Amino acid sequence: MLKFLGIGSAFNTTLGNTSAFIKKHCSILLIDCGSTVFSRLQKLGLLSDVSYLYIAITHTHPDHIGSLGELIFYSHYALNCKPRIFFPDAHLLSSILDNMGVNAEFYEILSSPQIKISDEFLSSADLTFIPSSHVERIPSYSILIKCENHSIFYSGDSNKISDSILNSLENGYIDILYQDTCSLDYTGNPHLYIGKLIEYVKPSLRSKICCMHLDQNFERIYAIQSGFNVAEVIKDL
Repeated sequence: MLKFLGIGSAFNTTLGNTSAFIKKHCSILLIDCGSTVFSRLQKLGLLSDVSYLYIAITHTHPDHIGSLGELIFYSHYALNCKPRIFFPDAHLLSSILDNMGVNAEFYEILSSPQIKISDEFLSSADLTFIPSSHVERIPSYSILIKCENHSIFYSGDSNKISDSILNSLENGYIDILYQDTCSLDYTGNPHLYIGKLIEYVKPSLRSKICCMHLDQNFERIYAIQSGFNVAEVIKDL
């Protein structure tokens, strides 16, 4: 399953910006690259032997792409590696990177909503980008990942879980669901309040859901007592 470099919300710097990865030998699939992510990759030595770098982006808020430019520069100058970036709106992401001063020749963006990774070490991984309910100003996506006989749903930042996703979870088409979960309940909340998560999900399915993107006041024990899992930040390799 996924390993996490950070599990915090934008302001929860103690837990780091939420970002997950799958690594096999010299290939790595990274989900989001917020402001704290590049430093975490360096601290853990995750990039030292990387030859193939794939980056899936859920949306363009700073806590999800804040150090993407640094990672691309490092890939070019230190790793001699050209990252392949997956995001449905290539024009939006490339314009942001251009304004960061990142040379477009240093990376490749694949903007199809359905991506198939064929990699010597990651084997075959299929990614499907699904529009999520987050904010109106920018496009946001959840990602369905099928890899090594596992099916993973990664919500990105989202204040809802659709009935179709819950049905897929219940019927075994999705093995685990990583869900943006917060402690705050207010009108227009772009994240999913833990109380609503409890309302949405029947007790028998809660063990298949892992909470992430946690704010400072999130009560881990309450989520666990309610039957959910909570993502853990990887400490070392």
